[in-house]
Amino acid sequence: MNSFWKWFALVFVLSLLYFYPGWIPGNTFVMTDFLTSSYPFWKLAAQHFPPPKWEPFVFGGLPFWGAPHADSFYPVNQLLRMLTTPGHAAALTLFIHSLIGFTFSYLYLRTLGVSKEWSGALGVLYAFGLFWTSMVYSGHIAKMVIAAYIPAVFWALEGTLRGSLRYAALLGLFGGLIIVAHHAQIVYYVGVVAIIYALSYLTVEVRRKNYRKVLKVLALGLLAIAIALMIGAPFLLPQYEYITGFSVRGETKTLSFSKTWSLDWADFVSVFFGLYSGAFETYWGSNPFKINTEYLGAVLVLFAIGGVIVGSVRRWRVAALTISAVLLMTFMTAKVNPLFHLLHAVLPGLKLFRAQSMAAIPLGFVALALSGFAVLNWEKFRRILPKIVAGGAVVALLILLLGPNLALRAGSFAFNPKVVEVFNATSGDRLFALLRTLGIWLLIWALVKNRDIKLGTLALAVALVGYGESFLLKGNFIKPLNEREHFAPDDVATYFLEHPGIYRILDFGYRPEDNYLALFGVHFVGGHHGQQMRSYQEYLGCRSLMFNPFNCERLVRHFPILDSINNRYIIAPVGMREAAFQEAEKRNDPVLRGFAEYLAKYREVFNDGRITILFNPDHFPRFYGECGDSVVPAKVLNYDYVGGYYRAEIDLPRECKFVLTENWYPHWHAYADGREVRLERYKGTFMAFNLPAGKHEVVFRYDSPLENLSLLLYALGFALVVALVGIGIRVDRR
Repeated sequence: MNSFWKWFALVFVLSLLYFYPGWIPGNTFVMTDFLTSSYPFWKLAAQHFPPPKWEPFVFGGLPFWGAPHADSFYPVNQLLRMLTTPGHAAALTLFIHSLIGFTFSYLYLRTLGVSKEWSGALGVLYAFGLFWTSMVYSGHIAKMVIAAYIPAVFWALEGTLRGSLRYAALLGLFGGLIIVAHHAQIVYYVGVVAIIYALSYLTVEVRRKNYRKVLKVLALGLLAIAIALMIGAPFLLPQYEYITGFSVRGETKTLSFSKTWSLDWADFVSVFFGLYSGAFETYWGSNPFKINTEYLGAVLVLFAIGGVIVGSVRRWRVAALTISAVLLMTFMTAKVNPLFHLLHAVLPGLKLFRAQSMAAIPLGFVALALSGFAVLNWEKFRRILPKIVAGGAVVALLILLLGPNLALRAGSFAFNPKVVEVFNATSGDRLFALLRTLGIWLLIWALVKNRDIKLGTLALAVALVGYGESFLLKGNFIKPLNEREHFAPDDVATYFLEHPGIYRILDFGYRPEDNYLALFGVHFVGGHHGQQMRSYQEYLGCRSLMFNPFNCERLVRHFPILDSINNRYIIAPVGMREAAFQEAEKRNDPVLRGFAEYLAKYREVFNDGRITILFNPDHFPRFYGECGDSVVPAKVLNYDYVGGYYRAEIDLPRECKFVLTENWYPHWHAYADGREVRLERYKGTFMAFNLPAGKHEVVFRYDSPLENLSLLLYALGFALVVALVGIGIRVDRR
């Protein structure tokens, strides 16, 4: 049996154990952002391809492709969710991508000349690295998908640098797949490392005066970029249009924005020693909370350090990887590293992003590649290993001595005594983490120095030690969940299922940071999203990406705004109306008083002893005629947001303004009695146009030439890959 397939079979079994029981139907994992935000949209995307053009569920309506809500054009996930439930599909994709990550790690290392045994062993370390698998708890599926393809990108890049047409096509394919996985920031980091890698090679060729080779590689590189952009077009083009022109994400970013959610020095040490690897309740760093770890793993760190030392920076790959590692670590430590200020000023595109700690994911690949150079120089690595272990012990001792002084003093340690309390309470955890890492290093040293152990056995032992560490720590981040129970309709959801209609709700105490009710066709005033339209935010006076009505200045000054945006119901804890009056009087708070007075008109229609649903008798319809001070409801004949097609009928007593309280977007077109009319922005964010007296049929149609173009480019990109790989194979055979 081929060595690769032996290793693949092992990884298959290890992955089944690692991601158990998520791959069993009916199960998934606790994936916070995915479950609270994306789950309903995965279900929606599963029902249609191409995916819906528009979604009206959150923040007044948004373009489905431009916002975006789901990785609708990433084929693996799209196929999975068409075959099973969203939560099961999300859990299955983790299992599948661990196999993808292993496969291309193996192939990349073999390209470097690493033996089959060590390619398999190091591939195992990458396939189960906590730097990406800990993202399960946060529910950042796109990051994990991209992590699996980073070795594939560099495997194809190696072939492209050799001048192969088919590898250039595959480089474009993998580049396109990580783009449509829907996480621009990780793609940016991977692109930076790939550019450094390619330029290092081209520099060597220029010095050798191989100009023809350089030109050929540049041409192939441009071809790969073109293919990647074509395949990534359904993500890039609609999102670029939306974010730059309409989204709050497109607003000017500052240096302080870019530094948020990066690592202080205490967190940074954890990358190498795994000091933090728990849930946010036990997090002691300077970020508000934390539900993942950047820990690379003891074995991968040990081998990567060895690769830098024995690989020799005079080799262009080692030099490129070392430079990339320094650059990525500078990103990760943005809040405490002065070098980041310089990079922020000179690197194009960097200022668009925050949460620079995510650079740990490509850093994991860099560590894998450097580890390959450690085993390529095996005897040197064997000799230097005791010194690395001794140096690690010295660093560990310094960490213990420095203690909280490693943390950002101007951060949470300075202003949040509770964090200091947590830090002190978890000192034993950090000591154990340091001892665990050093213990694993000593174990590897003991294995390596024993020359009687066969190479295959040694590689397998090293792989299992690294896997074992990840497996023991994964329980903090990979927690099973019964999908059927979690998303079954409860009494509140059942109420809305029994009272269908086109309306919005405002949730104060049921699941306010959860899009759960979108599964049952309920639309929200807010939503758990973060890509909302700037015009909608301005209409309500909201500033935060996470919706909280009491942080919306215009809304709290005039709560009847809720009537104007089609808010039919408020969901609240039982007794909230009474408590609002009492607190308003107690605090003499005009905002609470205004809210209490506004709530007085609502009628209770549901009460289960914990949650109440209040009905708003004055809510405006979604479609209506505004005739001076009066409102004329329209009869909705068709409301197809998936196809972007609405049809309504209205009988007006005089010339009025016909209003649709969904967000205006340039790709909406309106027709009155078969003739197109000019849409205007109503109240700055919704849609309206004038209609004369009489009975009319009104149609709203969403049609985006940009989305149509991107879909065409997407299909052509895949076709081009197939054609060029076929041509490349024939050329290579000749």
